[in-house]
Amino acid sequence: MTTIVFIAILGILAIVGVAVGNNQAVSAMMPDTGEIASPEMSDDNVPTTTGYFSDGSLTGAAITSEPTTWPGASSQYPNGSVWDIVTAVALAEGYNGGVGVAPYDLNNPGDLSPGDESSQAVAGPPENHDGSEIIDFSTAEGGFIALYVKFFNIASGNSKVYPKTLTWTQVAAIYAGDSGNWVKNVTNYLGVNPSSTPAQYAGLA
Repeated sequence: MTTIVFIAILGILAIVGVAVGNNQAVSAMMPDTGEIASPEMSDDNVPTTTGYFSDGSLTGAAITSEPTTWPGASSQYPNGSVWDIVTAVALAEGYNGGVGVAPYDLNNPGDLSPGDESSQAVAGPPENHDGSEIIDFSTAEGGFIALYVKFFNIASGNSKVYPKTLTWTQVAAIYAGDSGNWVKNVTNYLGVNPSSTPAQYAGLA
């Protein structure tokens, strides 16, 4: 009798353990639900979360793989045309693919490399994807802001790498490995000719 009771208790504990483990695994994945989540904190009150994470600080709601949740013009980042460029680039880089796509998993919609952090927090060292080092931003908001700053600087003539006079085709040749598809996707979304410039689109030519 004692043995049967003992086995029954072990069975109950095993079921509870599996349930708890599954809940922790689901929580750790931080699925693309559109809900704002709170990052895990270390003992010294520093965020420890890596992978996709949105804190809602830029739009008041979570940024997800759905483009309708992506940021636009605000008092701090007012150029709506640059935000259009950001959206076009994020789509060209596949951010809308969601979990399993490097730009999404690394909160980096522009697939930006080290040097383009624009003072935004990172969650860890850069990761290598397809031969390029990609920044791992702490939040989706940080990644979108860094991408906005990069293209605002390009369009306004403040970039050290991209002269203001560069066409979309020339920008693509520097920016993207698959420059042909990249420039096609970006310019088609924006409805512009590849021989025009980001500065012209942003009204900063």
